[in-house]
Amino acid sequence: MIRLTLKQCEYFCAVARCGGIAAAARALGVSQPAVAQAMDKLEDMTGLVLLRRLHARGTELTAQGEAFLSYATELVVCGTGIEAAVEKIADNRSGTVRLGCFQSIAPFCLARIVRGYRALAPDVVLDVSEMLQEELSEALTQGTLDLAIMYDLGLDPGRISWRALTQAPPYLIVPPGHRLAERQSVSVRDIATEDYILFDAPRSRDYFFSIFARYGIGPRIAFRSRSIESVRCSVANGLGVSILSMRPASDATYDGGQVVPIALEEELPPTPVVLAHSAERPPGALAVGLADYVEDVFRGL
Repeated sequence: MIRLTLKQCEYFCAVARCGGIAAAARALGVSQPAVAQAMDKLEDMTGLVLLRRLHARGTELTAQGEAFLSYATELVVCGTGIEAAVEKIADNRSGTVRLGCFQSIAPFCLARIVRGYRALAPDVVLDVSEMLQEELSEALTQGTLDLAIMYDLGLDPGRISWRALTQAPPYLIVPPGHRLAERQSVSVRDIATEDYILFDAPRSRDYFFSIFARYGIGPRIAFRSRSIESVRCSVANGLGVSILSMRPASDATYDGGQVVPIALEEELPPTPVVLAHSAERPPGALAVGLADYVEDVFRGL
């Protein structure tokens, strides 16, 4: 392989452009011998005759020089691009951040985060994944995710570190026309005999069961799903009632139905939403920049 250097190619392009070694040296701001030596070495390395020296009239390209010029120009352009990329990476303006999000939180924030951060940091690639709670924890500790938006449902501080984003208080949803639909607030005891639609994601399931356990209630499970929207549609269709944490902007459901949200009277512990990372691998500068932006997005939700 011929070991050309970008500097040799840059000097050759300048000689071709300026019509001589002396003029190229002036344009480059280097000494004339430096350019001459670079041209001699370039011809020796390639085995090509690139320049025809004209007495007192500079140089002109040979046929081989003309053919080589396009390749040398391409190398110089590529090298300039690499230098710019290195500067962006060094300045933490370019690279990839791997962001995970709990699947039931994702519809509330993920698209907004991706859209906004693309505009703010166009050279940063967001590699986004939606996962369940345990999958997110495992991915963080294994180093396959840099950051994760998730619930703090008993996170292990020995494995995971986090910053708080928001609190999601539990609330009840019932179908229109339900006996409780006109109430401003209800007690958990008011739904003890109701058919219940369970959001059945791991850890989330335990959280909702713990609410009933506080009052000695065993919920009558009529339907269960790992999809928040499936739970909402089931309630809208009169299959039961449910308690959820994150509240959509609209009470309409995917199938054209509607749910009625009602506050709970009890002071129940809200579900903390956090931005987490591995306790053993603190986020790099790129990830910290995204983390700050995610925090700003949640302030506006």
